[in-house]
Amino acid sequence: MPDRFDTLARPISLSVDSLHLSRGDRRLIEGLSLELGPGDALWLTGPNGIGKTTLLLALAGLLRPDAGSVDWMIADHRVRPENAVAYAAHQGPERNGLKLGEELAFWQTLYRDRKVLQARLESVGLSGRADTPVAGLSAGQRRRLSLARLMASNRGAWLMDEPLAGLDTEGRARVTHVLSDHLSNGGLAVIASHQPVPIDGVTAHKLVLEPGS
Repeated sequence: MPDRFDTLARPISLSVDSLHLSRGDRRLIEGLSLELGPGDALWLTGPNGIGKTTLLLALAGLLRPDAGSVDWMIADHRVRPENAVAYAAHQGPERNGLKLGEELAFWQTLYRDRKVLQARLESVGLSGRADTPVAGLSAGQRRRLSLARLMASNRGAWLMDEPLAGLDTEGRARVTHVLSDHLSNGGLAVIASHQPVPIDGVTAHKLVLEPGS
């Protein structure tokens, strides 16, 4: 079994077979199958409410499919999603009652190395903001924080929900750089976004979700 905190250096792949997903009494995904491997990126797009976030939740193991399967493999071993995946939701888990430094202390402990996340913060342009209240972070700063957590997770697969929302030109460039680096090192990414996510040196597979897809 691959080590829980050392999965990025090992080949990762995703296999989805005949996946059916619903929310409430509404069927969103019908019979979806796909294969992704190291260095692959999948861009999910489509109108609001079509099932992009629902699919990400299923891939992350947070939503049980109606039918079909989602299999994550690391070095030819089937693993649980939490051992393979880092998920950046559209609205992250930040706690507004804390300062940024206090919020980060939790994630630094979670990811074991207290130096790792601080280095990531510098790389996404959030250094020197430890005393900033989380409640006072802009939408773009929250996106940067989410990106830093992905980098610190040491997971081979990144699931990203609208990673460019609220970011300026410089912030979008940082996402492009970080994501490109992740993929070039053998990572995998599934990105739900209304707008294209440019990735240096990579042609992302595109999946347009439509009613009845």
